[in-house]
Amino acid sequence: MLIDAVLPMFVLALIVLIVWAVFSLIGEMARERGHSPWPWWLISIAWSPIASIVILWLFFPVKEAE
Repeated sequence: MLIDAVLPMFVLALIVLIVWAVFSLIGEMARERGHSPWPWWLISIAWSPIASIVILWLFFPVKEAE
């Protein structure tokens, strides 16, 4: 059946999209706070993406544009 092939590919594409959106958010949050996104991406892989977002949000203020 077609649904047996299409549904898993759709679910995989959705998961990839969600992961990309989360890591994009972490990178953007790090850049807005004057940090390199690479350490935050590695921390989010090793620890937790949600925890990285919360730590950036709570403990690092957004740098004002000059």
